[in-house]
Amino acid sequence: MSLIRSFFIPRLFALVACGLWVACGFPSAEEDARVCADVECSAGRCVSEDGAPVCRCGAWEEAAGLTCFITASRQPDDHGDAVSAATTLAPSVDFHEGVIQPPFRKLRDHDVFAMPTMAGHGFRFIVLSGTLANVDVRMLDASGKQVGSPVLPARGDAPLEFISTEAAPRFITVAAVEGEASGTYRYRLEDLGKDAHGDTLATAAPLALTGVPFPVALEFNGDEDVFTFRTEPGHGFRFSCEAERANLSLMNGAGVVQESWVPGEGPGHRVGLKTADSSTWFVRVRTSSGSLPATQCRLDDLGMDDHADEPSAATRLTAGVPATARLQGTNDVDVFSFSFTAGEIFDVRLSPPRERSVKLTDADGKTLAETTLSQILQEAASTGTYYVHVQRDSGWGTDFQVRVENLGPDDHGGTPETATRAEVGETVTGLIHKVTDLDAVTVPLEADGVYRLTCLPDCTLSMHAPVASIRLYRTAMAGVWNAHLLASGDVTFSMSSRDTPRSFTFLMERTGTDDYGDDAAHATPLPLPATVNGVFELATDVDAFSFESEAAQTYVVESRAANLRILDPNGVEVPVVLDAPTATRRFTAESSGTYGVVATSPDPFVGVARSWSFTLRMP
Repeated sequence: MSLIRSFFIPRLFALVACGLWVACGFPSAEEDARVCADVECSAGRCVSEDGAPVCRCGAWEEAAGLTCFITASRQPDDHGDAVSAATTLAPSVDFHEGVIQPPFRKLRDHDVFAMPTMAGHGFRFIVLSGTLANVDVRMLDASGKQVGSPVLPARGDAPLEFISTEAAPRFITVAAVEGEASGTYRYRLEDLGKDAHGDTLATAAPLALTGVPFPVALEFNGDEDVFTFRTEPGHGFRFSCEAERANLSLMNGAGVVQESWVPGEGPGHRVGLKTADSSTWFVRVRTSSGSLPATQCRLDDLGMDDHADEPSAATRLTAGVPATARLQGTNDVDVFSFSFTAGEIFDVRLSPPRERSVKLTDADGKTLAETTLSQILQEAASTGTYYVHVQRDSGWGTDFQVRVENLGPDDHGGTPETATRAEVGETVTGLIHKVTDLDAVTVPLEADGVYRLTCLPDCTLSMHAPVASIRLYRTAMAGVWNAHLLASGDVTFSMSSRDTPRSFTFLMERTGTDDYGDDAAHATPLPLPATVNGVFELATDVDAFSFESEAAQTYVVESRAANLRILDPNGVEVPVVLDAPTATRRFTAESSGTYGVVATSPDPFVGVARSWSFTLRMP
């Protein structure tokens, strides 16, 4: 019995004591959390004593000699930190002050404001720096996701312009930037008024296709103006604005975007289509950022489609007679047809010149050529009908003309056998109509003749002549060559181009006669002693001479305006050395035989004739 009493009584007193402790109001864990929510301790833990927060050290802190006290208290926040706790704002004339509290428990303070929702109205939120040098301003949607880019104002206003509706409410959060803990700022919300035009399909402003300009202004950032209209079957229309910053979106009656234009996508600032039936359309005008000052927009009826979209109903062209056309929308195609005989070259041109997409097909629908320019030059591979498809035009909605010309068969053959024969001094013109086209001209040239060949614009030339009978040198002038013939004969020149179609003008003129042969086979024999005068008709001209010599014979050579080379009977150059006592240049023949003298211009890059002379004698 005594054992039972000794075991239970102490524990009974403990239970009674605990019951009395709780009954007397000893703080619970929930009470500690509530009272200590806004304080931080240097060490230990915070507890509630008589409803006030107190920092208590535990055994570990006491053993370490630490002192436990309150180091920080969270200040009352003037605005909520989340969308769910946002402060609702109303437009005002005066600025209000906001306070960013110091970070607490490593969490930075944010002030979140809920914007009023007013359909068709624009708002401007302005922030001015207070004791904070800079603030971070961001716009949020209802989920708290950021909308657009943040604004980092310095010492000045940083407005955010926006629309806030029931369907898309907007919230704005303000915080200190990195490096700044706390401070004040000032803010104001302005009502920019009601938009002049509706922003949605339901509130779209109706338009008539009158072609009369009307004003459009996007009064604030995020503003959009939507217009609606109806079109007649088979008609095209065009909606255009003068402002380059205007973004245009064309939508069908269901609101599905059919076509768009944004700055940088080419000329026009316009959208439009050709319609097959009566239709309702919408156009949205907006900018990628900022507002848009007043600009002029217009809606034009481009009329009925003037030419069919398919070859089966193509408009027939007569050679030399232009046809007027207009693409009634970006989806319009105009098709034209014409007939040619095999071997004939036809020239299709569209004017005025501008960027287009044009395709040429045969009667089977096979594509023969495509271009983004305004001309197609083609040789008819077979007799029949051909079709021109104008598929895109940078100036759509405005008139253009299409014309086809019959240039007849190829003007010049492409081989020496089929080349056009021309005399010296006769001008020949031609047209290279495709990359594989070669136009050949044959000219009879005389031995020792010096000629100037002109082929403009600068031609791509190839040449067919008797082996080693002609030397051709390009001059510094584009499209001009100098030529020198060693033996008489016919020379064929072929013109080609990778840039077609390309017209050319060909002319061969004789400018002189070479006074001396250019190589050993045509060298002029010299009796010694000899004094020779001559002319370099071309800067690249070479004049060759020969003389007979006995072995061990020494010679003195002198020259003016010419470089001389002495060649032995084997064609090896003989050294010419300066004899100091006599101040003359000399050489000695090591063997008997025929020696050569080769004279060249000291300035081979000067394209004019130069006179020269030299003397060859024995000492």
